[in-house]
Amino acid sequence: MIVVLVAIFCGIAGVLLRTGLDGNSDEGEAPPHTVESLAYTHAAPGRGFTVPQAHRAMQQHRTCRREDCPRKRAAYQALVDARRLRPDSGRAY
Repeated sequence: MIVVLVAIFCGIAGVLLRTGLDGNSDEGEAPPHTVESLAYTHAAPGRGFTVPQAHRAMQQHRTCRREDCPRKRAAYQALVDARRLRPDSGRAY
């Protein structure tokens, strides 16, 4: 009985370890199974956003004005710098 339980445990542990070592992740992006911070703040981030983080911040701060929210402003600029968003040419920024 104990041998069966040990074999099952080792099998599950092997599967869990193998999923983290598959080598298919891009180095520039966070793995899909990371835990996001649950803190909701309007403060600018300590370092620049990655593209997925900037998209998430833009979604979370969709009701904020860019002029009033440093976090949305930083996310917007990260998307502009990554050429994922093109500012309206008719507006002065």
